[in-house]
Amino acid sequence: MMMSPRKQPVRAGIYLRTSVDRSGKGDRIEDQRPICRDLAEREGWQVVQEYVDNDVKGHSRKATTGWAQLLADHAAGEIDAVVITDQDRLARGLDDFALLQTLGLKILTLAGVTDLATAEGVLRGGMSAIWAKAETMRKAERQKRANESRRTRGVPTSGRTPYGYTWIPMWKREERASIAAYELDADRAADVRAIFDAFLGGIPLGSIARDLNQAGKRTLPYKRKIDGERVEVPGAPFTPTTLRRMLMSPYYCARLPIPPEGGWPNGRYDQDLITVDQTVEGAWPAIVTVAEWEAACARLRHPERKTSPGPTRRWLLSGLAICGGQGKRDDAAIEARALERTGKSDAAELTPVELAEAAVALAEERCGMPIRAGGGEAGIHSYRCGSMAHFMRRGDPLDSFIERLVIARLSAPDAADLLVDRERPDAAALGAELTKLEAVRRELGDDRDEGLIGRPEYLRRLKRVDARMGEIRSKLEAGAAVEPLRDLVGVEDVRAAWDALPLGNRRAVIEVLMTIVVHSVGQGNRRNMPDAAMARTLSILWHR
Repeated sequence: MMMSPRKQPVRAGIYLRTSVDRSGKGDRIEDQRPICRDLAEREGWQVVQEYVDNDVKGHSRKATTGWAQLLADHAAGEIDAVVITDQDRLARGLDDFALLQTLGLKILTLAGVTDLATAEGVLRGGMSAIWAKAETMRKAERQKRANESRRTRGVPTSGRTPYGYTWIPMWKREERASIAAYELDADRAADVRAIFDAFLGGIPLGSIARDLNQAGKRTLPYKRKIDGERVEVPGAPFTPTTLRRMLMSPYYCARLPIPPEGGWPNGRYDQDLITVDQTVEGAWPAIVTVAEWEAACARLRHPERKTSPGPTRRWLLSGLAICGGQGKRDDAAIEARALERTGKSDAAELTPVELAEAAVALAEERCGMPIRAGGGEAGIHSYRCGSMAHFMRRGDPLDSFIERLVIARLSAPDAADLLVDRERPDAAALGAELTKLEAVRRELGDDRDEGLIGRPEYLRRLKRVDARMGEIRSKLEAGAAVEPLRDLVGVEDVRAAWDALPLGNRRAVIEVLMTIVVHSVGQGNRRNMPDAAMARTLSILWHR
């Protein structure tokens, strides 16, 4: 009697997937594993491999996923079937199902065996794939409606938290009976406040970034997936690009951007196009006012503003003072130019301001290039003409002389007169009026849509409302500008206050106070030049 060949057991691979990493929190991968092993044992299948996709979305089909390895092992003849809890763990759409059908896989789930090499298996599997696809679409629609509802209430969706805030998870918001998704991170919020103050005070982004980095500040760390593992990436040094994004972000004035009809271009909102009209009030604390945010945006969007500020300034006067050209200061030529400009006939009648204005005009004709710093790496700080043609002189004595001039001016009895009062006492009233006008603007749109007013009337009223809103915003933006001298005027020790300022702030003060023309010092040793001699190598036009 011939014995029939022994039947080989089905070699099965277990596929375990969860969309969200829940390690340490009732991990769903661990929930699925014993169920799948029990199913295989009951069916008499031999488990030869496990394929795990933890924290992997159902539509992800990257070559690094367990799903891709499972298909590769089946193609290599290493497994005959797959065990999963539900088919939608493996196939989330008809494309996935069509691929599995081509392979003729056997699939074992809690609902039983589906053999995709048979007509009945194709029918059952296809229906399951259609239901999974429909459920995915319904879930996406529910999520979209939920996001829209949250946005109208000023609640942002999860994502990268803005620097200066910490994210409040949903369970904690429920405990607090609050919808606020962000709370202030006190230290970093102070950094944001300082960044806006510095920028609105005229300090370049490169200087602000350098000062932050020297203070040991870094951007927020974040998590990303590397080789299938979620790892924390440390924060990076600040750059002008980083600061521009921060200054343009409406989140810092507690405003949430609202997508236009049809969604954002390329799926992300363009900061250069966002205005307060395209936002709603956010349910979290503001770090700056709306006026300050709009002032920063207006300055960054200004067409005359340089988009590439060049290298970060490391020295007090580099790029700030200008070259007078043609060697030493030419007093005779300056007097002649001043007489020509003023129409006076006697040089004795010329005022210091008229002479300084003439010196600047003459310097701009003869050269006028911003001076450059060099030699710092070798320990010899020096300045030279940007054209490299007219002068080169030691930088430390020149910096010290200018600093003494600034400190003396800010220590004078009339120093308070130097301040420009930028704050508006009517800021609160203007803000309230702006809020009312925004409501009027929305009501006009509703009246037009409901047919209560015609298009010509709508446009006429809208033009008037927009004109007034623009006028108010201009006033608020002007009031948001920061006075660079505010930390120096009226203090007991101006020298100590000056020394405490970052380099960018000192440069902003000098730019506000004066225009400096630098001339050659001539031949010979000029290391210990007295102030009177140093003054004869410069032409200074005081602005205040």
